[in-house]
Amino acid sequence: MDGMVLKEALKISDLLSEEGAHFQMSTKYNDHGEEFFMEDDYGSADEDEDAHRKIMNPWDKSFDELRAQMFLVSDDVYKKITKEGVGSDTVPDRARVTVDYNAYFEGEAYAFDSTSMRGEVKIFTIGKAEVLVGLEEAVKSMKPSEEAQFVIGYQVLFGELGCKPRIKPKADALFIIRLVGYTDPGDAEALDNLSQEEQMSYAFVKQKVTDIRNHAKDFFKRNMITNAIGDYHKAVSSLERCNIKNKEEEDEQTETLIQLYTSLAVCYNKKDNPRRACSMINEIRRLGNIDKMSRALFHEGRALMSLGDYGRARSSLLKAQQLEPTNKDIIKEMKILNERWEKHRQEEKSICARAFGLKERKDEQRTDEQIRFTDTMRTTLQAFMEDDKSKQLTLPEGLTSKEIISVQQLTDEFNLKLSLYKDNNKGFYRLEKKPTVE
Repeated sequence: MDGMVLKEALKISDLLSEEGAHFQMSTKYNDHGEEFFMEDDYGSADEDEDAHRKIMNPWDKSFDELRAQMFLVSDDVYKKITKEGVGSDTVPDRARVTVDYNAYFEGEAYAFDSTSMRGEVKIFTIGKAEVLVGLEEAVKSMKPSEEAQFVIGYQVLFGELGCKPRIKPKADALFIIRLVGYTDPGDAEALDNLSQEEQMSYAFVKQKVTDIRNHAKDFFKRNMITNAIGDYHKAVSSLERCNIKNKEEEDEQTETLIQLYTSLAVCYNKKDNPRRACSMINEIRRLGNIDKMSRALFHEGRALMSLGDYGRARSSLLKAQQLEPTNKDIIKEMKILNERWEKHRQEEKSICARAFGLKERKDEQRTDEQIRFTDTMRTTLQAFMEDDKSKQLTLPEGLTSKEIISVQQLTDEFNLKLSLYKDNNKGFYRLEKKPTVE
């Protein structure tokens, strides 16, 4: 019966009658290829799929078989390292730790507890009984950035009785844990004693922002871009509200904000939201000299290209390429831009020719007179673009069809709009500056 669906809806009155209800079932429903999710602004299908994989139990055999592949950490905790950590020191007593974990009971497909599902990390202090004893013992065996699997006995989890109906008696559990990092025990105790004002200090917020950024990076790697954006904005908000006491802290705060806004531009481009990406780039301009930041310029160019602002996109990418001449990503993006821009030019040229009643001619040789006209117009347009007060430029009367085509080609180069208007029954051509994207 799995996968079958009613062809006609049933009526409650029919079901309750003595005669009952007759219905038909189709087994072709699975052939329709329909998707059982609704894609919206909160995330993509990729994100949903990734989150689903994350909370599914990766082990479908008995815990005894899994323990056979592990080593003993303590009497009730077995461990298997899946990714080596950094450094040689494991977590000391009284340290404040940040972890990301999923927890599963034996034989169950889905996690009963998961920081990934909640979209947050777990922060607690070793030795303060803030989490289950077994979880704390497992984490104490880890190094920063380490990922590991633990089979933890019921004795150090929920005990013999468990917590019915959700937790069965004597319930062992599989914990998959990633240790994001930890603070020195002395630092952790000092943080507990900070006043509200002190907790707004840069020194305190700096560590908080580091943890949030690590979490955001993890979301990005798993293609959970919406979650990453939320974390990056949270880090920006924390950093912009903190108290700065000297120039050194101010410079470091500015540098971190630039990195955060750049990461946000990357995320918004990946989410195909180029306007928001441009907004993040504008924040970077407010903070520093973007012309020295190739990564920011690259993603500005990508966003502007998505918006169809090819002239400014080319300018940003060229600046990025000047900073990193051999960067393959920039070279590739320039190639994509040139192809799109050329296609756009050809389309606009064709539209303009039809709009002004001109005939398109291919492979026509340009005369010296045409070349001089184009050079003169280019000089005129350069002066027009440099004059911030001028928004429109009316072209002289009597231009030939070839001269109009030359003007149209220059409008692409200078990112201008060419339009035709009438005054006293006479037709005039006018150039207008396009509005900039904020």
